[in-house]
Amino acid sequence: MKRITLLFLLISLPVFGSVIGITTHPLSDEARVLSAELTGFLSERHEMGMGARYTQTVGRHNLMDFAIGGAQHSRSLTLGTGIDFAILDEDVSQPRVSVKPFLQYLKFDNFRQNVIGAAPTIRKGLNIHGYDFYPYLAIPAGLKVDSITDEFVYYASLTIGASMPFPGADPDKLLLSLEGNKDMGASSDYVSLLVSWIWR
Repeated sequence: MKRITLLFLLISLPVFGSVIGITTHPLSDEARVLSAELTGFLSERHEMGMGARYTQTVGRHNLMDFAIGGAQHSRSLTLGTGIDFAILDEDVSQPRVSVKPFLQYLKFDNFRQNVIGAAPTIRKGLNIHGYDFYPYLAIPAGLKVDSITDEFVYYASLTIGASMPFPGADPDKLLLSLEGNKDMGASSDYVSLLVSWIWR
């Protein structure tokens, strides 16, 4: 398990964590999740960031989350919310397909951005040496509105990630997630590590 986690982290280093978080993980209908998030920004300014994320089920197989975070210097505040809507449920021969509309508010240096977008996502669970592992791929895309220029800027990114029960812990209580994203055309690449606590 240690080798798989290390391999995934090395693969993720060129990419950037995004709006997906824990919303692709299979959770029970009553589950509520509180996540602590550590982020490493890999482009422009190398910074470390921290955040918290609250996730809960909304209806059948749909998950909503709220996130807040910040970083050392330039990225002083990030607020976001989104709902992951399942389009196809996962079974033995079929991956889970969903779309996650989202909103974000970003404070970066002396300007602010509002972001609206959607993230089509595909996930397929695996069992490796007795460990459940849920890798996913998403393509977040949307519009940014810059507070200084008032311009609409289209953006798209590629997100890869995976969630799994925390090694050695109760699989219904503690989760570990790794997520990375490569921003296509901008310079906001980063990786995220999330530790999530589930309660009902």
